[in-house]
Amino acid sequence: MNGETIFLIVWVIVAAFILTTFYKRGKKALSIFPDIHSVRVVYRDKSASGHSNKSWTTKMGGARNALDIVVTDKELWLKSMLLFAGIGKHYDLLHKVSLDNIIRTDRQGRKITVDFKTEDGKDKQVVFMTKRPDDFLKAIKK
Repeated sequence: MNGETIFLIVWVIVAAFILTTFYKRGKKALSIFPDIHSVRVVYRDKSASGHSNKSWTTKMGGARNALDIVVTDKELWLKSMLLFAGIGKHYDLLHKVSLDNIIRTDRQGRKITVDFKTEDGKDKQVVFMTKRPDDFLKAIKK
């Protein structure tokens, strides 16, 4: 085997390892959400952008056109696609929030700030941009 072949084999092994790791972390992170077909979806934007205001790191990190915002008749879900869900969890962008736990929303153009309480009583704030902010606010009725 020559050097190019060895490099290609190593590259494929490393890429497979990385993809497998992202898949496993994403699967675990998304396990808090039930199947989307088992709930009544009132609003959904699969390509929103946003960040959490938890810390400086989460403000700098975030999702650009990769955040999936789902409003059901009872909950607000903030999640992302499978391969990025582990990263989203790290940057505080995976949440399943009862609509009753949303404290406040603030809209500035397409940008929406949502303050909510988690199940364990912590206050959180996320900021995101969605394509249809009026529809989102109507769906959560805040």
